[in-house]
Amino acid sequence: MFKKVLVVEDLDSIGFGITQMLKQETSIQEVQQSLYCDDAYLKFLKAIQDNAPFDLLITDLSFKRDHRGHKINTGDALVKVLKTKQPTLKTIMYSVEDRNVRIKSLFNANGIDGYVAKGRTGLKDLVEAVHTVAQNTTYISPGLNGFMVGKDVFEIEEYDIELLKHLSNGYSQKEISELFKKKNIQPNGMSSIEKRLNRLKVELNAKNVIQLVALSKDLGWV
Repeated sequence: MFKKVLVVEDLDSIGFGITQMLKQETSIQEVQQSLYCDDAYLKFLKAIQDNAPFDLLITDLSFKRDHRGHKINTGDALVKVLKTKQPTLKTIMYSVEDRNVRIKSLFNANGIDGYVAKGRTGLKDLVEAVHTVAQNTTYISPGLNGFMVGKDVFEIEEYDIELLKHLSNGYSQKEISELFKKKNIQPNGMSSIEKRLNRLKVELNAKNVIQLVALSKDLGWV
């Protein structure tokens, strides 16, 4: 079982609930709490300096911005920064986010070890996640775990990333088609590009191309 855990949650009541639940339901010796990602980063660095590093991070995904200036604004950004300093750090995301594509990207791009959906059984699932991750096994909340193995799960491809990058840079579909033809990127026809964009909009629940680009940036694809 883990010995030292860092909980990062901007709602103090939720963070306190997580902390108390871990102390009551696990044998974890020390649990520290932070309201901000930047503060969590400083605690993390101090722990390493003191030769007493954290071995588990539990963090929310989204954090409300306030008057304070922040260098690290999201849970996934925090995970990425901390793992560069301590690759062995185990991480569990605790969030209301329920988009399959977003959750899967957290495992694939950020290397998280567990994902727990906030809800009625959130704290109970979180305790189960801690025990599961401690055994070097990934954990996903019961209501979400089907998305990892479902045949209909949308897989983002390099072609999609290339397409979205050009859209975010202001290229029109016609300009992208011409560029793809020059680079010999297939498919490069206008109809194929339009079909792929429509598929992306459906998968990300985007109403238009502008929202699609915004969501893609949120996912860290562009």
